Amino acid sequence: MNKNVERAKELVPAIILTILSMIQALAIELFWSRIKDSPWLWQGGWEAAIGWLQLTVVLVGILLVWVFYVSFVLRFSWLPTLEDTLVPFLIGLLQFAMIDLMYPDPLGPWFLMLAAIYGITVATAHITMRRARRDPANAYFFSKVGPAGWGDYLASLIAVTTLVATGLALWIMDDNPYLATAALLLALLALFHQFRQAKRYWMHSLQQDESGSGPEAGGES
Repeated sequence: MNKNVERAKELVPAIILTILSMIQALAIELFWSRIKDSPWLWQGGWEAAIGWLQLTVVLVGILLVWVFYVSFVLRFSWLPTLEDTLVPFLIGLLQFAMIDLMYPDPLGPWFLMLAAIYGITVATAHITMRRARRDPANAYFFSKVGPAGWGDYLASLIAVTTLVATGLALWIMDDNPYLATAALLLALLALFHQFRQAKRYWMHSLQQDESGSGPEAGGES
């Protein structure tokens, strides 16, 4: 049994990362096809501005999902569950749907799918970190970083709630270019914030300073 557990901890995360890389490659291919098939992106005006912002959000989101999974596989050892193997497919389907529903199609459903991807990714990260905390092999990290509190979830909850509210508002009313632009800029800020967090903990794991300390302020998992 112990041998099977060790094999699962060693092999399954790598398999998940391989599957995810294939899904993200397909998403990027669809992303590029969408640019080529959207001549209105080059015609200026609100439609083009919103379209390019959407494309930027999608691309940054694809890269962020990849960084999250690479970060986990590289930094931690944990026992994957069946759900871990299915989440990349769910994220991929939502990404494909987002790319397919680009502006000038209604923006409401697009924002709801963005909120779903953001929420699933953050929730998966926290759940995985909780399991990784129980593995003694990860003590080098979790001995310096305390468990996450509600304050660590607050920014993500606000971002997801705002995206859902924006999606519902744009779905119920006619698309408002000012509201859509503001929401897309907020989404970009939220994604870049997650990039900063990922970089912070990545460097903590890979490059301990001479005292062996790291970013103890704030928790993870």
